[in-house]
Amino acid sequence: MDPARAIMEVTFWGARGSYPVPGKGTLLFGGNTACHSVRVGGRLIVFDAGTGSISLGRQLVKASEAVNIALFLSHNHLDHTAGLLYFKPTYQKTTSMHIFGPADRRGNCKKTLDDLSLPPAHPVPFDNMGMAYACRTVGDGDRIVWRPGDDKPRVMDAQETAGPEDVLVKVMFNRRHPVDGVLNFRIEYGGKSYVYATDVEGDEETGDPDLAGFAAGADLLAHDCQYTSENYFARHRGWGHSTPAMAVKTAQMAGVGRLVLIHHEPEYDDSRLAAMEAETKTLFPASFFAREGQSVCL
Repeated sequence: MDPARAIMEVTFWGARGSYPVPGKGTLLFGGNTACHSVRVGGRLIVFDAGTGSISLGRQLVKASEAVNIALFLSHNHLDHTAGLLYFKPTYQKTTSMHIFGPADRRGNCKKTLDDLSLPPAHPVPFDNMGMAYACRTVGDGDRIVWRPGDDKPRVMDAQETAGPEDVLVKVMFNRRHPVDGVLNFRIEYGGKSYVYATDVEGDEETGDPDLAGFAAGADLLAHDCQYTSENYFARHRGWGHSTPAMAVKTAQMAGVGRLVLIHHEPEYDDSRLAAMEAETKTLFPASFFAREGQSVCL
């Protein structure tokens, strides 16, 4: 599809999980950690700020435009936040950023950002980077909306409904990640929908019924797929990540149009991921593994 005619354009800036892995063995699928952007309804929405977000930031600065961005953090692990400190638009006064993320154990997402950026972890505190920003804690059932003409998003009241011209992001708290859980997100606009579900652990027989309900009928589901079944059952059960069979089962239950597998295991090189992708296609033909820099138009 021509990007100019797309209702949504989804780009994978980082498709790796856990930690970045540069090198010749990761050139096909990429070595940077989680970051997806969605251009929709004139808005720029970003899910997670792993090291993949650094490349997105370079592109935005190169375009020499004032940046208005909404960043949704699924959880506070470093592979989903580390790129934010090196995201060039954060150092520009022309940048406006609205950050939505989970509460940490002290009750809000702002403290996590402060911990990430304060010395000795980083020389420049988040509040001194230059951009204008607001940080809002969100949780299960929250809905964030942009109505036509809005220059910034807001959390909807419970009694409000979204119209067909509104850009809507829905939030689901998923308990299938150890300790603190993870937020999954769904964008809806113009009759199209995209679901971002990283760091989830389903079941190879039943998938994740709650996530399947949240993703029901989505045009594209991005689902965690860090391990092969053999590797998962040998060492990684309960770690909060899925196998191809788990992702496929959830996609089938949800009746999604396409399935993209994300959060690739850093120990797997391109050849191993390509083999996993081929196997997954036998289970769900409308599936593929995310490649860094790849865009999908809906």
